[in-house]
Amino acid sequence: SAVLFLESLLGQKNVYTVAMFLETVIRFLAEGAASGLNVIAVYVAEILRVTGFDFTPEGVTAIAQWGLLALIGYWVLTIVLHLLICVLRRVFWVVKTVLALWLFGLIVTDKSVTADVTAVRLGGLVLGCVLLTLLSSSCEKSLVDQRLSSLEGRLKAVEKRKAE
Repeated sequence: SAVLFLESLLGQKNVYTVAMFLETVIRFLAEGAASGLNVIAVYVAEILRVTGFDFTPEGVTAIAQWGLLALIGYWVLTIVLHLLICVLRRVFWVVKTVLALWLFGLIVTDKSVTADVTAVRLGGLVLGCVLLTLLSSSCEKSLVDQRLSSLEGRLKAVEKRKAE
């Protein structure tokens, strides 16, 4: 549908021309990168051969491919786990809030106890909520502190550039 929209907006011939141009640019860049990486693989294989390791350029390429695959896997797994942890934190917060409100309602509507018992129960509820909040946010604080210090460092670097 995006192609049809672009064709109706710019014209079919113009969209086709832009697509062909982009294909040519991507092919040129890919071929250049491939030949450059082949040269690097040959040099690395030669360096490894001189140091006593017997690798062919194809072996170096295979190792580099597996290393790149491992790096991409690490990156994807980190993102997925980070998202999962963030979702679980939000779910825990919702469960904690609903449970606290439900307990609050039970404590306040209990007519069979005195005001002192109700006050002690509410104090216990507040203490429990505070402890759960502190336990669940302790790791967030260190992450926030790290990000804050990183931003402070960037701000200092920008201020130095402006001063120069």
